[in-house]
Amino acid sequence: MSTVVSFAVEVVDGEGIPVAALEIGARYRYPEAPRTWSSEHTDGEGCARFRDSHIERPVEVCFFVGDDECGSFAPVDGTHFVLEM
Repeated sequence: MSTVVSFAVEVVDGEGIPVAALEIGARYRYPEAPRTWSSEHTDGEGCARFRDSHIERPVEVCFFVGDDECGSFAPVDGTHFVLEM
């Protein structure tokens, strides 16, 4: 049985302007399964939409832009995260 989790990540610069065409990486951590990765690109409004199927419910998602870690969060279905770059 798989679990689908979907959420949005909005990326803005220091002045609150959306950042388009940016690749956002998401590393998922699970209670027992090995970690997995997913990535999406922000659209013209600075929003990347993730909808991933998981072998078990993830307990944490950590966002990356390039090699920069942008924080870890609980991956609650329907959440809208905002990252300032």
